Amino acid sequence: MLYNIIVFPGILYILLWTVVLFWFFRKFMAALHKRVGPSFNGPAGTYQTLFDLSKLLTKESITPKGVNPYLFSLMPLLATTLAIIPTALIPWTQEITVVPSEYGLLVLVVLIGIEPFLLFLTGFGSNNKYSFLGGIRILTQMISMETSFFLAALSPAILFGTLNLHTIVEQSSWMSFAILLPGFILYFIALLGLLEQPPFNIPDAEQEIVYGFYTEYSGTNYFLLKVAEFSEFMAVFAGAVTLFLGGYKGIFFDGFSFLFIKMLLIAIVMMSIRASTPRITMKQMLHFSWSYLVPLSLLNIAWIMVAKIFFFGAGV
Repeated sequence: MLYNIIVFPGILYILLWTVVLFWFFRKFMAALHKRVGPSFNGPAGTYQTLFDLSKLLTKESITPKGVNPYLFSLMPLLATTLAIIPTALIPWTQEITVVPSEYGLLVLVVLIGIEPFLLFLTGFGSNNKYSFLGGIRILTQMISMETSFFLAALSPAILFGTLNLHTIVEQSSWMSFAILLPGFILYFIALLGLLEQPPFNIPDAEQEIVYGFYTEYSGTNYFLLKVAEFSEFMAVFAGAVTLFLGGYKGIFFDGFSFLFIKMLLIAIVMMSIRASTPRITMKQMLHFSWSYLVPLSLLNIAWIMVAKIFFFGAGV
């Protein structure tokens, strides 16, 4: 248990994931945007990542006058901690699940859904109008996206009749993947909204509100917020793979390598969208979410119930 908490899939693994994903993120975006630093600065652009990390860790952490000292200083640490906790529920291999639970799916989606509220508190505690506007945008986006996110995430639970993540992985198959594919697409779209990723990066719109809830943060506190962001990437990517893509199941054998490859593919899709799509407005996001995403999520639930009856021969 101590090894799982500290090494894998614990704190050291999460820190390694953060650094590697940050490097991969910069490298992938550099290829699409023709950026010089991440392409040529050191072997495979690795020096650029090291310089970025060292800059964040050595810059002075400034606490502006008038901020709420408790919220301002506590929220980055709390956001990082809460972003890490969901990884304990993921079945990384057949043997490794740090906290196995019969209600793992429910706990996972609840923990992922709480994270945006903590980011709202970072903006609220900054005593800055741009940070506060960014925080309000986070709450608005969270309320709009979480309904679709929860409905899509519950698709495997309805199909397999369990909230146990390990059981969901074990029962998954090519047929279940085909049935759950619409739910996976809806899950991924809602996920982009919850993670504030383009085209839904409305809460930190630099051209409109400076940098949103990040505006007053610098140094170590800003670094912690970025660790929270990339740690949450790991939790939600692993959650998506577990719920919809068979988790650690592979073609010829099962193992963590297959889960990691599937997570990486999701990251590539997200980065491709980030590099190629413009940000939409708040009005467009609200219209899209409530007029299209939520109704489609409800239709997906109906589809799952029908598929369970006709393809799995079970009543709902």
